Amino acid sequence: MKISNQIIGTGLTCKVQVVQIQDKNYAIKIYKDNYSLKLINKEINILKQLNHTNIIKIIDSNIEKKYIITQLLNDMDLFDIIAKDQKPFLLKSIKYFSQRLSCVIQYLHNIGVVHRDIKLENILIDEYLDLKLCDFGFAEKMDQNFVQKCQGTLGYLAPELQTIGLINVQDLPKADVYSLGVCIFILAFAHPPFKADLKSCPFWNLIQQRQWQSYWALVDKQNKFNQDFYSFMEGMLEQDPQNRFTIEEVVHHPFLIGEWKEEFKTEIRVRLRQQ
Repeated sequence: MKISNQIIGTGLTCKVQVVQIQDKNYAIKIYKDNYSLKLINKEINILKQLNHTNIIKIIDSNIEKKYIITQLLNDMDLFDIIAKDQKPFLLKSIKYFSQRLSCVIQYLHNIGVVHRDIKLENILIDEYLDLKLCDFGFAEKMDQNFVQKCQGTLGYLAPELQTIGLINVQDLPKADVYSLGVCIFILAFAHPPFKADLKSCPFWNLIQQRQWQSYWALVDKQNKFNQDFYSFMEGMLEQDPQNRFTIEEVVHHPFLIGEWKEEFKTEIRVRLRQQ
């Protein structure tokens, strides 16, 4: 195993570098010395449990040496790709992304796992231009009772998680749905559905008050989207988790009808070529 000096990602708890094993390149996630062995072990166990086309694959790991080796993906995540030129994705690409990620989340929930950090920065592209969900550092198995609320990334975090305290792990799947809704919205408009400073954000206030007609009049001034898209977004960005879509409702929503894989790959190919 030969670790290169090339750093392809950094975070609060780790860095990601390229590693060569038997003439093939992979990604190695190396945790900081003070990071919990228990949390590394939890992430490894969850990754080993997963087998899905759109989830990153674990290759090797070492808890004592604090690293995880996975397949090597494009070093630009979906956030990097859309932030580069600040242009929304095409409608067919948005539909395909929504199809694939909703199926991934449904798969996770069906096997008793919640991701807890669904965001564009954790969605990458492989060599075949297929989407890959990564970073299961905050993920939890749903075979326990209560966990800390405030885990994940602000801006993608569901309202019920934005306070300190405990939450029943069985209530977490709806939070993944909310985070997915934020991701899809950013792809559609090239900006988040609300500003970071929620108290002074008129968009946030309209969402909270369910004044969706006024909201869409402000956000979608060119009427790019139809009622299917609006209802799709409204169901995922619902503030009350009791009334928010389940992942099954997302998967079977009429907005997702159709097959748009090649259109998505064509758009990704063009965007990557422009980098």
